[in-house]
Amino acid sequence: MIKYLFTISLFTSLSFALNLEGLLQSVKEDSKKEISFEKQRLQEFIDNKNEQAFLFKKAKANLSVLESKSDELKKLIDENEILLEQKEAELETKAASLGEMFGSVRQTSADFLINFQNSLTASEDSKKEKILLEFANSKKLPNLNELTTFWHSMLDEILKSGNVSQYEADVILNSGEKSSKQVTRIGLFAAVSNGKYLTYSNDMKSLVELAVQPSKSVLNEAEVFEKSKGIKNMTIDPTRGTLLKMLENNPTILDRINQGGIVGYIIISLGIFGLLLALFKMLILNISSIKIKNQIKNISEPKDNNSLGKIANIFYENVDASINDLEIKVSEAIITETNKIKKGQSFVKLLAAVTPLLGLLGTVTGMIATFQAITLFGTGDPKLMAGGISTALITTVLGLVTAIPLLFAYTYISSKADSLISILEEQSIGLLAKTLK
Repeated sequence: MIKYLFTISLFTSLSFALNLEGLLQSVKEDSKKEISFEKQRLQEFIDNKNEQAFLFKKAKANLSVLESKSDELKKLIDENEILLEQKEAELETKAASLGEMFGSVRQTSADFLINFQNSLTASEDSKKEKILLEFANSKKLPNLNELTTFWHSMLDEILKSGNVSQYEADVILNSGEKSSKQVTRIGLFAAVSNGKYLTYSNDMKSLVELAVQPSKSVLNEAEVFEKSKGIKNMTIDPTRGTLLKMLENNPTILDRINQGGIVGYIIISLGIFGLLLALFKMLILNISSIKIKNQIKNISEPKDNNSLGKIANIFYENVDASINDLEIKVSEAIITETNKIKKGQSFVKLLAAVTPLLGLLGTVTGMIATFQAITLFGTGDPKLMAGGISTALITTVLGLVTAIPLLFAYTYISSKADSLISILEEQSIGLLAKTLK
């Protein structure tokens, strides 16, 4: 075993020695090659020395030419800088007047644009708004053609403000539908279609039919004016639509009732029913009062068409009975007639108390809807809150308007009934007193 190990070790040592000798030989050969290459490069540099000198001389000459040219360019730059300063000063002088004109054009176009966007003529020529927007938002000085276009646009708007024009335009009806209609425009003051007054909405870029139209006579005038070819009377709005829009903020009684919704209709129905019942009850009580007064004049001859006559009839039928039985019979008759006289009186009182509560109920539900709208759209638009609160308070107004006459009616009915009952009791006591004599 030792013999084998010794043999392996000897073979490994011999192999390693051979590898080192090969490496040394390779290094020596590479070194010789590098020395030979360097000698060759050195010889080439020595051979090209004259050529390098010529190139250096040529580069030096080019440098001299470029330096001379650089001096000329520097002199030209200095001259141009002086000229540029002069031109800048001249530009500032001219730009000052042009800048003032530019500011005036922008301001004028912005003001004109606001008026145009709310004008009836915007429905006839929508391209003009684009021109005015470009001028109002422009960041550069306008040229002569642009200024001429702006001037012509203003002149055309001035001319349209003083003439009557008929044209086709989109109109948004009260139903929400948009349709093309024949529109008659009277300057900047009115626009009508099929006898209905229109206004222009910049948000929807269209004519809109007024939700609340003027009186029927005014609408008839407008319809006649549309169809006529000559001069006719026509109602216009000198405030360019402001007065016509105010009609929407001045609703009629029927509009107010419609704002109350279902609760409002219930209140009105109960109020009408209560008032009719109260009037009927007043009529019955007054007729009964007349009959009772006539019966008092002739109490010895009772009639069945009135309460006192019925009580007197029972008295005379039981006049021979004992005083206690007679008193009981008369008391029963008084109670019966009293109930008949007071019949329906409590219901009128109930309606007088319920209608304000219903109005309060409608107000509360309306305020809830208003707060929901505020949650969705915020408080940025005061008209949104004002309109919702106004609608909510309508039911309270209806409830009070209904309750007040009902309360007066109930007071009258109650007072009249108590008066009749007092007469019955007094006359009954008088009849009973006769039996005691």
